[in-house]
Amino acid sequence: RDDSLWLDDFSLFDMVATSTTTTPEEEEEEGDVYIPSCDARNPPLNPHEMNDHIIISKRQVADLFGQYYFTLLQKKADDIVQQCMHTLSPPSFTYGNKRGCNSEMLLKYICDLEGLHVTKVSQSQIPFQRSVNVKLPDGSNKQCFHKFCQSKSMPLQLHQDIQKCKDIDWNTIFPSPSSSEK
Repeated sequence: RDDSLWLDDFSLFDMVATSTTTTPEEEEEEGDVYIPSCDARNPPLNPHEMNDHIIISKRQVADLFGQYYFTLLQKKADDIVQQCMHTLSPPSFTYGNKRGCNSEMLLKYICDLEGLHVTKVSQSQIPFQRSVNVKLPDGSNKQCFHKFCQSKSMPLQLHQDIQKCKDIDWNTIFPSPSSSEK
C-alpha cells in the first residue's frame, strides 16, 4: 500500500515464532495468514470483517492474494459478493440487500471459503500504521494516521509525534475563506 508507515523494525521470524495459536480442537498451529488484530480499534471490527491493512501469508497460499483482485473482478465476482452478503446477520445489517460486503468482509469471506487459518498478531509484531501526508498552507507537510490500528496485547508504542487524522482540528489549519474575511 502507498499509505504504509513502518514505525519500527519488523522480524518475520519473531512474528511467526511468537504467534502460534492453540485451540482445544487442534495442536499448536502456525497461521496460513497473519494480520494485525486491531482488537483495540474504536469502533471495533464487525464479526464479519477481518483487518485488511496488511496480510502476511505463507508461500503456499500467497497466490490467493497475488490474484485477489482478479478473483474479485472475474465473472464469478457477483457470486462471491452475493455469497458474502448472505453470511451477514442480522438481515437488517444489509438494509434490505441494498448494502453488500465491504473489503474487510470480502477478505474474511474468501479466507473462510478457502479454509485458511488466520492468525491475529499484536500491532507491535507488525509495527506499521496507515498514514497520509497533507501539504499545509505554508508549504510544510503534516503526517497523520488515517486508519489507526492498535492491539490490546503488546500494543505498538508510538514514539513519533504523529496524531490520528480524526483528532486534528483541520478547520484551524485550513480555515474557510469566509472565516478569514471576518
